[in-house]
Amino acid sequence: MNVTRFSAGSPRRRLIVVLLVVLAALVAVLVRVGSIQTTQAEELRVEGARQWTRTTNIPASRGTIFDRNGEELAMSVPASTVSVNPRLVDDPHTTAAMLQAVLGLDQARHDSILAELITRERGFVYVARQVDDALGEQIASLRLSGVDVVREDRRILPGGNTGRSVIGRTDVDGVGSAGIELQYDELLTGRSGEMTREVAPGGRSIPGTESVALRPVPGDDLILTLDRSIQFACEEALIERVTDIAARGGTCIVMESATGEVLAMASVRRSDQTGSVEITSGNFAAVDADEPGSVAKVITIAAALNEGVVTTDSGFTVPWREQYYDDLLSDAWQHPDEWMTVEEIMVTSSNIGTIKIWERMTRETHWNYMRSFGLGEKTALDFPGESAGILKHWTDLWGSERVTVSYGQGMASTSIQLAAAVNVIANDGIYVAPKLVSGTVGPTGEISESAPSATHSVVSPEAARDTQRLLAEVVCRGTAKTAQVEGFNVAGKTGTGLKAQPNGTYLDDQGRRVYYSSFVGFFPAENPEVTLLVSIDEPPADSGDRFGGTAAGPVFGALAPTIVHERGIQPPADATVCGAG
Repeated sequence: MNVTRFSAGSPRRRLIVVLLVVLAALVAVLVRVGSIQTTQAEELRVEGARQWTRTTNIPASRGTIFDRNGEELAMSVPASTVSVNPRLVDDPHTTAAMLQAVLGLDQARHDSILAELITRERGFVYVARQVDDALGEQIASLRLSGVDVVREDRRILPGGNTGRSVIGRTDVDGVGSAGIELQYDELLTGRSGEMTREVAPGGRSIPGTESVALRPVPGDDLILTLDRSIQFACEEALIERVTDIAARGGTCIVMESATGEVLAMASVRRSDQTGSVEITSGNFAAVDADEPGSVAKVITIAAALNEGVVTTDSGFTVPWREQYYDDLLSDAWQHPDEWMTVEEIMVTSSNIGTIKIWERMTRETHWNYMRSFGLGEKTALDFPGESAGILKHWTDLWGSERVTVSYGQGMASTSIQLAAAVNVIANDGIYVAPKLVSGTVGPTGEISESAPSATHSVVSPEAARDTQRLLAEVVCRGTAKTAQVEGFNVAGKTGTGLKAQPNGTYLDDQGRRVYYSSFVGFFPAENPEVTLLVSIDEPPADSGDRFGGTAAGPVFGALAPTIVHERGIQPPADATVCGAG
């Protein structure tokens, strides 16, 4: 029987099959090698590098916040953050003890760290953040296994708490969380960099292998319009006054009359915990709104003068009280029916007299003036949490509320709104928007100035000057004598507002009135350079210190000399001072 040469099972055929399989395997290997060396080369290099290198974020330095004179208000200083990888620690008890000794950890913190080191459940644990750099260097010099020390800047206020209300704060990660730090966080933050280092098996860093892969770009610096010396003086004067009369708190604003630049913006409040008066972490001068009281009479009378419906010599028969709708409204003092000129109404701060001036205008006209003076909307500061105040549309006012807005009741404003409104009179009838940021400084040191404040005309220069003269008389012989300043004529207006309570009245749970007292003025009265507001929140209701002239006026008088010195203000040579002191 003949056997086929290639019959199944023959050695030759088996060899050919094996050869084909080997050739196929070799081709597959060559294809794989080619792929590794070409299309997958970069991916594999990255994966390999990832196994023996580590990338660390390099935080960018946060920009510094300066005052107008180049003094630091907020800045970042070198600090160290200590962390530990429990899985790499050789001796948990010794490591925990040494960390406690150098960093001054309390016993509870020591025990917590030790428990983490023993259980080894996590690969990363913070020990202490933003400690003094010298302590960080001590820890690093110990070369403790598993312990890492990295630089992490700490934000500080070089002037203590000076300006804290405006500057705000950052969180522990350096992110702005309040105030200017929050509002300009993106500008101040900068761009982080990257650093790589090689690691040995087990994850230990190899000394000397660190390299910067991407350099960080620091954040821009911010230049504020604040003057640190004037800011400090405002805060100290408020703390002293609020403490002396046992009030709840207070605000102070100093503005450059012509430019709207805010030289100081201070808020203080009595602590519920300690009872001491402290600079607040919140900027209540922008975020709280209260009834301005008689300061609003400045707007009503200036509007009437501008409309031509009265002159400063126009007169009215003014009773001490009168019925309006369902309410019997009155002046702050009892008097017989009396002939009062517009000047006397302003000087004596007559509520009923102001209503009679207001009645010469339409309700819509008066409301439009209130808006033009900046009430009822946020200022250009756009400060985080800033309030727009309360100013109902004139068609939404009911009952006596329709007339009480003429003297600042039934509406509310923030301190910065009120200061900017009265500044219209100081600035010859021109509203100038408040301004807090003067400019920025880029990474290369170039300064970019911010745009000038927006302005608009409110009343004529003639109406403004007539109002200036009336306000000077308020300080010379009216309700604001306590605001007089030696060597200068001051113009301004007191306001004794009532605070609405949660129960819907102006009375607290004990049946007492709750006050909010202010004085807003400017000087020199003949050529205003600075506008200054002082408000005292909840002065004692049962004392003579509850009025704007007695609660806030003295703070104005005490602060003015400091402002005069810091700003180099000179009184007009031909000025006749009304008898300061």
